[in-house]
Amino acid sequence: MSSIPSIQSGGSLMLSWQVKDRHVLVVGGGSIGLSRVNHLLEADAKVTVISEKMDPVIEKYGELEMMERNETRKFCFDDLQMYETSNRDELAQLDLTEPENVQLVEDFDRNQRFALVLVCINDHELAKKIYYRCKQLGLNVNLADKPDLCDFFFGSVYRKGSLQIMISTNGRSPRLCNRLKNFKIKPMFDGLDVNTAVENLSYMRNQLRQTIHPGDNPKTIEERMEWNKQVTDFYSIEDWCEMEKNDVDQIVSHYPDLPSLM
Repeated sequence: MSSIPSIQSGGSLMLSWQVKDRHVLVVGGGSIGLSRVNHLLEADAKVTVISEKMDPVIEKYGELEMMERNETRKFCFDDLQMYETSNRDELAQLDLTEPENVQLVEDFDRNQRFALVLVCINDHELAKKIYYRCKQLGLNVNLADKPDLCDFFFGSVYRKGSLQIMISTNGRSPRLCNRLKNFKIKPMFDGLDVNTAVENLSYMRNQLRQTIHPGDNPKTIEERMEWNKQVTDFYSIEDWCEMEKNDVDQIVSHYPDLPSLM
């Protein structure tokens, strides 16, 4: 019997949540709300902020048409469905063997409902009520500084182009995450041209899929993945950071054989 991995419980499921062109609601426009908005804009979300007081930077984002909507007013519970035009009960009864019905559900999910609700207000009673209303509506929600009332946490993120690294303590010490990012991870990567490495490896994968060994059958996919894995590991990270496109073309030309060191 093969050995099984050691499972350490108590962690979070670390995901890269895709919110591109999805509606996200931020309740509260202070400093924490601004931090959330910055993360969301970098993820290309369609951001709506509702707050009685709005940080000037969020207001500026609105002026620059970077936001879906900014509303300086009190929150009301209808805001959680402010973009919904379809009837939820009717959608739940649709026959999904019909393509037009699938399109209706897809439109509701992508263009009407909030993908995420982020609550960043000091009124803890109201925040708690928003949380449970989100649960009734099936919405994923995060309450700032209330880890017990969160479907997900925000970690400290180091980003360099397409590379994103998130550190999390599962809500126990966000400040430690920030220090680890600035004093450990950032110095480690700042000396590397990681963007070039990412572009080179992405280009190699695309060449394999589209030109060198196309196909969607399981055997072809497995062959591509295995070769890609071996070649990626064959060169050092520094090598991938320094290569040019013609170097990658030369490597791919050896497929299915492994190239020799350059």
